Amino acid sequence: MSFLTKIFIIYTDAGAGHRRAAEALDKVTGEVFPEASVSLFDVLNYTTPLFKKSYPAIYLFMVNRCPWLFGIGYYLTDIRAVDRFVRIFRRITNSIHCKTFAKYLINEQPDLVITTHWLPNEIITSLKKRRKLGSFLATCITDYYPHAFWRNRGVDLYIAPNEDLIPRLTKLGVAPEKAQTFGLPIDPEFELHQDKVAIRKKLGLDPDLFTILITSGGFGVGPIKELVAEIEKIEASLQVQVVCGKNTGLREELTAHTKKARHRFQIYGFVTNMDELMGASDILISKSGGLTSTEAMAKNLPLIILYPIPGQEFSNSEFLLKHGAGVRARSAKQARLALESVLAEPSKLDLLRKNIGKLARPNAARKIITYLKQVYQKGA
Repeated sequence: MSFLTKIFIIYTDAGAGHRRAAEALDKVTGEVFPEASVSLFDVLNYTTPLFKKSYPAIYLFMVNRCPWLFGIGYYLTDIRAVDRFVRIFRRITNSIHCKTFAKYLINEQPDLVITTHWLPNEIITSLKKRRKLGSFLATCITDYYPHAFWRNRGVDLYIAPNEDLIPRLTKLGVAPEKAQTFGLPIDPEFELHQDKVAIRKKLGLDPDLFTILITSGGFGVGPIKELVAEIEKIEASLQVQVVCGKNTGLREELTAHTKKARHRFQIYGFVTNMDELMGASDILISKSGGLTSTEAMAKNLPLIILYPIPGQEFSNSEFLLKHGAGVRARSAKQARLALESVLAEPSKLDLLRKNIGKLARPNAARKIITYLKQVYQKGA
């Protein structure tokens, strides 16, 4: 029997979800492949300084300053004819800025590469086509709609979050035997079931109060200040946890603003215990990022989707709404009204909790890596 000796898990740090999915895979890979050397890294660290800085910066600028333009670009590039044209431009750009990454792959020749973003796929499949790389390439789609960017000839396995994505993958030209639906990989900590009261006490929360969790993504974006102001208008007693991510300015501003607030607020910066924060909460208000939505599923945590960015976040919200697992709010005021509705009628919250729990696949990372081991050993 042949064994894997070298595994690369590669993400692109343009949105925290891609990194968190890769980290989740990394946590279980060593257990499943104890004989292998496992490397986890950001592809942008192997590109030119200009590309490394501009790639996430352009994304953040678009989603913060002109989300409508980002949405137009997202939907246009999902059209086959437009996608073919854009790919030519991307190949030229990649050939200029990603030479270091290509050379690194050629020198290292990993047996298995697992990606959580489409950027490394484009370089890897190009090398495979030119017979400069022989790696098995598996890619984990990190949203609930597979955009055309994910499709690349040379990808050996597509791992989708849900069966609903298979028809779209088929339309993109992905053969059925190249697609599996184990779920979206999240931290193994989400597999654990913890007592809500115990977690609240650990976090310094009141065990008996209705608890809201607000998250703003790894970069701390979104109308969080407006949302906090709206929640202050709710008369029912409650407590609120707010995660500001890496946005230190937002954290400081909210901390000062909520010192004399009607409700109890706990303001966090970047956190590593999201499983506990979700486990302590009754409802989540957030953008519908792929990872955040999946983590909420694992914790049976109903979701109020606040102003999803046109593009992948809107597509994720459509998936959640289709399954009755969330409520979409287009403003902070609408989010407050949705909160008041579930507070007045707890049965609505119970139904949302039941529906989102049906989508849960907390052990997806372990299932993905176990399957890849079976595939490799079978083909070896």
